[in-house]
Order: sequence, then structure tokens, then C-alpha cells
Amino acid sequence: GKETILHLEMQTDDIGLDEVVVVATPRKESERILLMDQKGATVIRESVGAKQLSMQGVSDAATATGKITGVVRSETSGDVYVRGLGDRYLSTTMNGLPIPSDDVDKKNIDLGLFDTSVIQNIGISKTYDPESYIDQTAGNINIVSKEFIEQFSIGLQGGFNSSVNPNNVFGNFKASPNLANSTATFYSRKYNLLDAMTRQSWDPAKGNAPLDYGISTIGGYEFKLFENPLSLFYTLSYKKDYNYTQGVYRRFNSNVLYSEFLDTESWTSNETLTGLVNLAYRFHQNHKINYNFLLVGKLRDNVYEQGRNGEGYKLDMDEISNSFFARDMNLKTTQLMVNQLLGNHRIADNQTLQWGLGYNTVAADEPNRIRNYTGFHNNGLYFSYRIADFENRKSSQEIDDNEINGYLKDRIAFRVKDNDWHANIGVNYRHKTRDFHSQFVGADLRGTTTQAADVDNLSGIFTSESFTADKIKTLPEDVYNASLSALAGFVSLEFDFGKLDGNAALRYERNTIEVDWDINNDDPLREPSISRTYNELYPSINLKYELTDRHNLRLSASKTLTLPEFKEIAPFAYTSPNSTLIQGTPELKASENYNLDAKWEYYKSNDELISVAAFYKNIQDPINITSLTGGAGYLIYANTGEEANVFGIEAEARLNLYKSDNNELRLILNGTRMWLKQDLLEGYQYKDKTTSGLQGASEFITNASLQYENKKHRWQASISGNYSSDKIYALGSPKDATNRTIYYNDEIIEKGFATLDAVISKDITDRLSIKLLGRNLLNPQIELTQNVKDLNTEQETNYIVDSYKKGIKLQLSVNYTF
Repeated sequence: GKETILHLEMQTDDIGLDEVVVVATPRKESERILLMDQKGATVIRESVGAKQLSMQGVSDAATATGKITGVVRSETSGDVYVRGLGDRYLSTTMNGLPIPSDDVDKKNIDLGLFDTSVIQNIGISKTYDPESYIDQTAGNINIVSKEFIEQFSIGLQGGFNSSVNPNNVFGNFKASPNLANSTATFYSRKYNLLDAMTRQSWDPAKGNAPLDYGISTIGGYEFKLFENPLSLFYTLSYKKDYNYTQGVYRRFNSNVLYSEFLDTESWTSNETLTGLVNLAYRFHQNHKINYNFLLVGKLRDNVYEQGRNGEGYKLDMDEISNSFFARDMNLKTTQLMVNQLLGNHRIADNQTLQWGLGYNTVAADEPNRIRNYTGFHNNGLYFSYRIADFENRKSSQEIDDNEINGYLKDRIAFRVKDNDWHANIGVNYRHKTRDFHSQFVGADLRGTTTQAADVDNLSGIFTSESFTADKIKTLPEDVYNASLSALAGFVSLEFDFGKLDGNAALRYERNTIEVDWDINNDDPLREPSISRTYNELYPSINLKYELTDRHNLRLSASKTLTLPEFKEIAPFAYTSPNSTLIQGTPELKASENYNLDAKWEYYKSNDELISVAAFYKNIQDPINITSLTGGAGYLIYANTGEEANVFGIEAEARLNLYKSDNNELRLILNGTRMWLKQDLLEGYQYKDKTTSGLQGASEFITNASLQYENKKHRWQASISGNYSSDKIYALGSPKDATNRTIYYNDEIIEKGFATLDAVISKDITDRLSIKLLGRNLLNPQIELTQNVKDLNTEQETNYIVDSYKKGIKLQLSVNYTF
């Protein structure tokens, strides 16, 4: 009758215990435990744990997902793509509860914000799990946060990026004037926008020495509360890194060159503050309550320039100055807080009640974005009459998101002919709101010529003495408010007929999206609000047939939905640093998706796997980024076709090439081949193009990792590579229906490239360890290209429209455990 508590790192082998009650659960961090969990799951799910991430030198969740079959991260957008489908087709949760996006342009949170110090494991369910929200097609990414570890450690890291190494960059790394008003990802506004026009600098500041660094601490403690264990686990980390890129930028409009810069430069510094607190309380053996608090602070400071060499071209400049210069300086801050309360209660021998409550907030601000446009003329500057009032401007943008969510699930076990069956019934609810505000204050400098200032001393122009009241222009705020309410109920049956098991489920879900806006330059004939409700039943089935104790066959089918995001609906045009504009479309409608998967798995041993899968997806009314028809040069979100079809094959191998008591050499290799086709609505057809691929989808993806561990001398090494083939960055479109074979914007392609990372680590003592990490060792040129038709010769030429290199990152970290 005595209760004994053991803290064990559980493995998959059987452990015999006499008169002991094990009240801990296995910590799902090791590859072996996660592989066994994958083997027993009814849905097709793949996970990567903290131990594997550490060995591969992975520093955040975004990089971690790229180690999973069929998953790749776009270097241009930062989006994670699963089986070729990107941000809008995914959902992200933490411990099973939704977490918000930190970016107005994204549905899912930037996984790069999750340092591996807060991650126990990351799982991707590639087939639909009826207990999750229906707004997914490619899958759900679930981050399981760490729990109690009895330790206290401190880590330090330092490094640099090869791109900042040249003397002209390292000794003169540029920063926006906003950076001086920030501390550890928090920004303190000194002036409102109107005062900032004349009282704050318009010129880049000189940043600190661009050397990467970071500090972190992890701690875990256990107490007794009413004779029951209460555990505390926390992590806190702060990191700063630097990046410099240079390249080219071009924009074409209906096969006519609109702008061209052969010397783009970008200076970026990133700061990330991450904190996690986990409290876990177990009582009466059968009850456990967890509280998780996650704080993520992110600050990104960027200076972007085009045309410093005096050769910048813009179609609508005055003839007096055909050398165009542009600069964008922006500081973005994000403060995200996630609160979760989770409960697990075994209320009877055959019944378990699980519940969760969440409250999330996001404050994502651009407090003072500075943009300048000017031309060079006679050793001075000339502000063209064709430069609008708001081309030289300061602007702000504020986003406040709030969300409450929760679930309740009752799980009942029963026996059918000596096999375990389970019935699940539950409900989900979430309510998310967004308040968006954007303000522009511009300067009317048209026709101004000055030789008293240059592009590095624009503040000499923007002074209170230089401006009369009519020279400063203020627009009304751009505003949109949005909400998403989702209410769902589900029932599922997990059955077991011996060799054949699986689950069959039916989910009812009602989603209501409401968006209203007051945006400058919006169509005055359009109603400034939308309200849409999607109300339906969603069936799913997952089957697993055990051919032998090591071979499984799986089959899954489901129906899901892809809801348009707030920013895809609200007609606000956001301008990127390189002047690309992207705008929402109020007429956008949801996509219905039909999914079919089949998979064979061979578990060669407890930590080895070979698998092959085939999948098919039919997407009705697919949503893509495309060029705006009519030649305005905008990118928009649109339902570009009636349907899209995706067929793919993926294979994975996790093998021990050599294994002994002291040495282990391991290979992880996976690849995905996809065939993608969507029909194009007539309004998006041009030249002879009536079909297209899907935006963001690579036809071929492969990941490989070779890992070595020497247990005797306690060191590890690994090298990991990734390749993804060409993908569509934005679909094309014609200028109009009459001249669609001549005046059109062809699709923009992100060219395929390979990446390579390496890491070596060693335990110096039981308490001291070091790690050397190299990332992006191949440093590939990242290019966006576009075919352009010469209107005179009618010959097509492939142009690079954007290019840059990210640089090689080298990092040394030291960790000491007390």
C-alpha cells in the first residue's frame, strides 16, 4: 500500500517492478520512444524529439520540422510546407491547444521563435485527427513543451555570420534609428509619428559589432503540496544574431520592366527572448494538472537599400533623374503570451477525462517604419514630381490578438472479444479576435533639389524649419477588426480486431469569420465588412493493419476545410521592404479538401524504420498568391481555380549503419515526390497557360542526416542536408482578357537549392559540455525568377527578380550543469 515515486527516463523495453506504483510517464524526447509511439498510433504521425534535435544541431522548432519527411521551410517567406502545402493549409498547436500567429501575414506562428530548450518533441500529424480543428489539410504541427527535469544549468553561446565578415559590413553595420529605444525585445516609443517627422532621425545608425551571442538557463525543482508532488520547470533564454544580404531586385508589369536595382543591400539584427514555466501537480495517483506559461519576445531591426550605386531604375521617374534610390528602415516587435491549464483525470478504471483551457495574447507592432524615395542629380538629390506625398514617410502598424480556447474529452475503454476498444466524445471551442491599426504620415518634397544633403544625411532635409504645415500629409488610420469563432463536437471509436485496428470519427464544426474595415483607397462601392459561416459534418477514418509484429499497412481518408485568414480577406495592401505589395481579397472563400493516404511501415528494430507512403488531395477552390489582374503590380490572395489535385509518394529510412557498446553510426534519409496540378479560372489564364502548380509547393524534397556517437569518450557529430526543388512563389495573371497572350505577368519561381548543417559536441565532464555548430555551410544563392516576353521580338527571357545569400553561421556554445 506504500506509494513510491520514481523519476525514470523510460525506454521501450519492459521493466519489472514489484510492489511499485509508477506515477511518472515516459518523457517523449528520445527517438526510440517516439518511434514506438508512431508505430502504435492510428493516425499517420511523425515526431522528432529533443535528443535528436540536439544531436543534429537544431536550435528552433522551424528547423526541427525540416528534419521530418515531406517537410521543408521556404527561405523567402519563412513558411513551413508539409507535402507541398504551406501556411494556410497547416495548423499549429502547443500541447494540443491552438497558439496564435506572431505575424499579420501568417496563419501559423513562426516556429523559429520556439527555442529547443522549451521543446520536448514536435509532431506532425499528416492525416486528420478528429479531435483537432478542421482548418487543416497538410496536417497539424504540435509542439509538446518540456516538463520537470531535476537540474539547474546555464548556457552561453557566441558566433558570427560570414555575410557580415567583410570589413565594409562588419565595421559599418547599419541599424534603424529606432533600435536605440529598445531593450531586450521591448521598444519604448519616444515620439508619435507626427513629431517623429522632424524630431527623429531619417538616417541609419551605426549598430554594434555584429557578433551573435546568447545566454540561457534551465531549472527544475520538486516540492510537496498536501503530501503530493508539485514540480516546477523553467527555461529562460535570450539570443541576438545578425545578417547581411546583397543581391538584385526587378519588377515587371505586363512584360514591361517597372523597376530594376542591381545592388540591393539588407542589414538585419534579430533578438529573441523566450521563457517557459511549467507547473505540474499530481494527486491521488490518478489526477494530474499542468499549467504552462510561454513568453516569446521578438525584435527584428532591418535597414534595406536599393540603388546606392546610382543605377537604380524606376519606370515612372522624371527624365531629369533616372537614377533612383530607395531605403526602408523598420523595427518590428512581437510580444506573445500563452497560458494553458491542462487536466487529466482517471475517474474510473475504464474512463479518463481530459480537458484544457487556453488564453493567448499577441502584440505585434511596427512603431516607426521609415521609407525614403529620391533620385540622384548633379551630385545632389532630386525628389521627382512623380513621387507621391507618402513615398517619403513614417508609418506605424499595431496588431493586438486575443484568443480563448478549450476542449473537453471523455475517453471510455471497454473490451470486445478480448481486445481493447475506446470510445471518445468531446467538444472544442475557440474565439479569436484581432484589432489592426496602421497610420501613415508623409512629406511632400516633389520638385525639391538639394545639394546640401546626400542619402546618408536625409535628416538635414526633414527639419521643422524646412516644412510648413502643408508639406506634412496625414492619412486617416487604416483599421480592420476581425473575429473567428469555432464550436465543434466529435465522436470517435477506436476499434481493435486483432490484426486490424483504427478509428472512425464524425466531427461537427461551425466556423464564423467576421471582418470589418475602414481602409484608405478601398473600393467605395464595396460593403466594408464580411460575415461568413461554414457549418458542416466532417467524417474521417484511419485504419492500420499489422502484417507482422514489424510491418504495418495504413489507410486514411478525411474531409477538411481551409479557411481564409484575416489578412487574406481585409483589403489592406502591405508593402515589403523591396516595394512588393500584397493585398487581401474580401471575396475570398474557403476551400474544401478531400484527403486519402496509404502507408507501409517496416520497424526493423526498436529504433529503425523503413516506410513508403502515397497520398492524394483534392482541393476545391484553392487559394493562392497571384498577380492582380489589370496590371497594377500588386500581389493578391485569390481562388485561382475550381480545383487542385496533389498526388505524392514519400519514403523514409532510419537505419543503424554500425552499432556497438561504445559506437553508433546512424543514417536518416527521406524524400518526397509530388505531382501538382490545378486548373486556372479564365481570369487567371494567359498565353497558353490553363493549368498550374500550387503556390509554394516543391515537386521534390529530400532530407538526409548522418549521425555518429562515441559513448566511451562522450562526443557526438552529425551532418544534415536538405534539398527542395523549384516552387511557385506567386502565380501569374493577364493584364486583361483582350491581350492575354501579350500583356501578362508570368509566375514567379523560387529556384531549388540545397542546405547543409554540421554539429559536433562533447561532454568535457559530467557537468560541462561544449558544442560547435555550422549552419548553411553551402551558402546557396536564393533566387526568384520570372519569364518575361520581349514585346518586340516576342522571345521569352528568364530574369532573376530577387536574389540573396544568407551566409554561413558558425556558433560555439558552452553549457554547465550545477
